[in-house]
Amino acid sequence: MTRRVHPSTSTARAGLGVGDTGDGVDLVAPLSLASVRAYADLPSVDEAMEGRNTYRRYGGGNPQRLEEAMIELETVAGRTAPVARVTSSGQAAMLLAATLVAGPSRSRIVVVRPCYGGTDSLLAGPLGNLGVRVSTVDLPADGGGNHGELVAATLGPDVAAVVIEVITNPLIGLNDVPAVAAAAHDVGAAVVVDSTFTPPFLFQAFANGADLVIHSLTKHLAGHSDVCGGVLLVDSEHEASDWLDAHARLLGVNLAPFDAWLALRGLRTAALRVERCSENAAALAAFFADRPELRAVHYPGVRGARDAALAERLLPRGRGAMLSIDLQGGGIAADAFIRGLDGIRLAPSLGDVATTVSYPASTSHRALSPQQRAALGITDGLVRISVGIEHIDDLKAEFDSALIAASAG
Repeated sequence: MTRRVHPSTSTARAGLGVGDTGDGVDLVAPLSLASVRAYADLPSVDEAMEGRNTYRRYGGGNPQRLEEAMIELETVAGRTAPVARVTSSGQAAMLLAATLVAGPSRSRIVVVRPCYGGTDSLLAGPLGNLGVRVSTVDLPADGGGNHGELVAATLGPDVAAVVIEVITNPLIGLNDVPAVAAAAHDVGAAVVVDSTFTPPFLFQAFANGADLVIHSLTKHLAGHSDVCGGVLLVDSEHEASDWLDAHARLLGVNLAPFDAWLALRGLRTAALRVERCSENAAALAAFFADRPELRAVHYPGVRGARDAALAERLLPRGRGAMLSIDLQGGGIAADAFIRGLDGIRLAPSLGDVATTVSYPASTSHRALSPQQRAALGITDGLVRISVGIEHIDDLKAEFDSALIAASAG
């Protein structure tokens, strides 16, 4: 039996060349750009059609190598490995997940919020036009309440799935995923966990009740802002795993070979980047804690004893690269803060190797009305920070200058 290695080891070696026949082998995984293969006869093409290399939409080659690396990362010790498909974006992965779980007898999906604004917009918008019904559960912004009971109150036999983030976007709150998963399973609903903010080095979603797990590869896993992609993994014990391949082929959501190649290259350093980013984020959360320019600092474990205990239980290996700050002066102060930054850039995404900031009110949650944002705790002074690998002293100095600029107006 092959010894299971640490995730940082498996990712560092992901896609490395194997099978030397005496003339050496490429150490880096080769890039295959062909969209289709040719065959000599009917038996050959008939056999090939059952595989994944015949046509690019089937997702063979570079995408398959990336899937193999993600499967290894998300496999829980002692359990059967999940199945996976990489997709053209995180949204495409969510679309694929919804088609796997929703059906005529279970057409309602419960979305736990706050969450990425595109999640409920996708489910209630394009998929709503096709008959998917969406219910939302808005968890308390202060981290209070029993998350399992709050979600259970909305569940019934018509629920196909509960969609939940581990760390919420953009308020960086921590959800009690195991409690919500237990409530969902009680009514036979699937649990779809968006683990984009918590890469597998920090959190094992399948060990905490997930049936389907989504990552936006665009973010921390690829990590260099040069890839747009996603991945959906499905527990092999769940019935949805049986039709993942067919749905992925028919929907055409597959990731392009070059993006898969770049994502695999980024993944090889992801363990180190996530560790450093997580350490920097923890240090910045402490740095921001007593600043008079701020109304609040949003970071896992800072919302009282219950939240701290939940963070210790779910994220013992680090609390991720994300935090948010709420500036006293609202939108005017937020604009001054962002203008006061030098090397840190404003960008409507996250997960880069360098630190970036975003303004949720006009980016990830712009589809919500001001009243809807306020109800979720997303204020005009909220700035989300995706922490990079820079030296922490430089980050503190730059954020200090920006806070001074914000207070000056």
